[in-house]
Amino acid sequence: MFARHLFFLRRFSSSIVRWHQTQINVKSQPFISHSKELYNWNIAMTQSNKQNTPKNTLVLFDHLINQHPDITPNFITYLLALTACIRLGNLTEGKRIHEYIRQKRTFIERNEDVKVHTCLLQLYATCGDLRTAEEIFYREQLNHHVIAVNILIKGYIVNKQATAAVQFAENLQKNERNIVTFLLWANAIAQLGNIKLADKIHLELKSLSTSTQDFFANDRKLTNALIDMDGKCGNILRMEETFQDLKEPDIISFTTLAKAYIVNNLPTKALAIYDYLKQTNQIGTDQVIYLVAVNAAGKLGLASRARSIHDDLKASGISYETNEKILNALMDTYGKCGDLNAARDIFNRLSVRSKPSISSMINIYGINSQALEALALYYQSKDQLTGNTHSILISVLTACAHGGLVEEAQKIFDEIPQEKRSVKIWNALVDVYGRAGQLSEAHSLICQFEELHPHAPVLYISLLAACRKHKNAALALEIHNKLIDSNTPLTDDQRSAIVVLTANVHASIGDHHRSLALRQNLYKNKIPKYAGITWTEINGIMYEFYAQDTRHPRSKEIYEQLEILHEQLTQLGYQPNESVLTKEDHDNQWSIYGHSERLAIALSLISTPSGTTIQLTKNLRMCVDCHHVTKLIARLTQRDIIVRDRLRIHCFTKDGRCSCDEHF
Repeated sequence: MFARHLFFLRRFSSSIVRWHQTQINVKSQPFISHSKELYNWNIAMTQSNKQNTPKNTLVLFDHLINQHPDITPNFITYLLALTACIRLGNLTEGKRIHEYIRQKRTFIERNEDVKVHTCLLQLYATCGDLRTAEEIFYREQLNHHVIAVNILIKGYIVNKQATAAVQFAENLQKNERNIVTFLLWANAIAQLGNIKLADKIHLELKSLSTSTQDFFANDRKLTNALIDMDGKCGNILRMEETFQDLKEPDIISFTTLAKAYIVNNLPTKALAIYDYLKQTNQIGTDQVIYLVAVNAAGKLGLASRARSIHDDLKASGISYETNEKILNALMDTYGKCGDLNAARDIFNRLSVRSKPSISSMINIYGINSQALEALALYYQSKDQLTGNTHSILISVLTACAHGGLVEEAQKIFDEIPQEKRSVKIWNALVDVYGRAGQLSEAHSLICQFEELHPHAPVLYISLLAACRKHKNAALALEIHNKLIDSNTPLTDDQRSAIVVLTANVHASIGDHHRSLALRQNLYKNKIPKYAGITWTEINGIMYEFYAQDTRHPRSKEIYEQLEILHEQLTQLGYQPNESVLTKEDHDNQWSIYGHSERLAIALSLISTPSGTTIQLTKNLRMCVDCHHVTKLIARLTQRDIIVRDRLRIHCFTKDGRCSCDEHF
């Protein structure tokens, strides 16, 4: 929900522009221009750039070369015009000026020529023409100039070629790198999220002289870039240590840290930073920290927190009512918190409904069990949309999956041109059929996909999830063997999902021997399995639970409440669902009763007045047994229980029903 641009690149861009300004400060230059008139033209163009009116700068340049052929521009004139093109991101104009310079090149001295070509390098790199940028860089031998080197590295990053940027930085001699080189190097690694490369840059920094290390350590921009890098690479401990070493962290430092916590699924820590900044009056009118906080509240799925931050935003004086980014963030967060009315109110007040806004609202309808509303909005907006509508298609197909709208989803899919059907779109349709229990149709879709595309494990994982829900062990084992035994390239997350889902299917049909064997392979091969976490807020305080958690001061009371609930559930005929029990769980069935969401529910029951709505958020999907149990608890206690899991919102009502209608 945040700004999509790379961290600090804007700041680096402004530093390059300032460098250009130092090269073209005509007042400090010896008066060597062809005439007093040229000097005045350069002064006018300089002022235009300083006043942030680059279009006017280009108008002045054109007027000079077209209306005054007797006045020959010098390198300062060219730098001013090219700087204007860079600020505008206008490659066409830049190319035109480049051609003019090429024709007049004989009038530029070598040292001035380097400055002009460095500016041309930035123009092409910034505007996405890396091929021409590289040609200029090597032809003009700019590799001996550190500013030009940094410009090219930045060009690779801006154009999503971070690997090339890292390789370039790594291949530079140590004495050729400056502090900006390291900053950009960190930006590139952050884009890749490669922890080994992050380790390498830290080693390179430690290998510098003590005086250089001290100088670098005092540079807040570089330190913030390292915090951002380690956060995106998942090294939370080192990120926190780097932050602690900052003598005077600024709002950017705190915001970077908070964003990293969100990336690493630690929204409570992100909100703790927001609360600290609020208490110490450091937020001011910084919009980014509000976006971070709103996003954190959305991840936690807690409406009270979302409303509190929204109130803070109103009181801040920030004029956000026309800021689409903030409004979309608020809308998305309210939707994820189950406050559909608040989300819809923001959407209806949008002056312009952009594709991200429409996609977000369709998704909100979907996760809140309003699939028909999602479908209606899609068709209402369809004819008004042009260009890339990929995210909207994904959102509406996912909404159909949550609502069991198979025919509607197939119709939408059929209308998508073949060349625009991405793996994600195919996967969304597989999920539609899988959730609806039409496993053979889902399997046929995958076979149809593979007739035209390379193997895509994500499609099979979606089908495996459906196999678990509908207890099709034969198909699950077939998929498992196809993916695991055939040495299909898989990420750790994919491998873990395949094994766990297959094991759960076998447990559901009572084949605990095979289920245990599959899980043992998972542990033996050291494949990570992510722990489930549930968050809840009571009286303004956030609590988090893992399965079998005993950290809470009232743990004894929590487990006593669970025992009471267990007795009541048993009287209603409750038996644990086989699909979530391992062999060990059969020997100690209490393990399933200690799932994180049940602990959170028990705490809420003993901490809040009768009738109070209970609201929880879980980082993973609810298991089928907890879903069934929560329906029974809602009925037993006569409380509404709202649970936001990884995929959707479940509203359990006092009559023992769930809004998802079993499509989860």
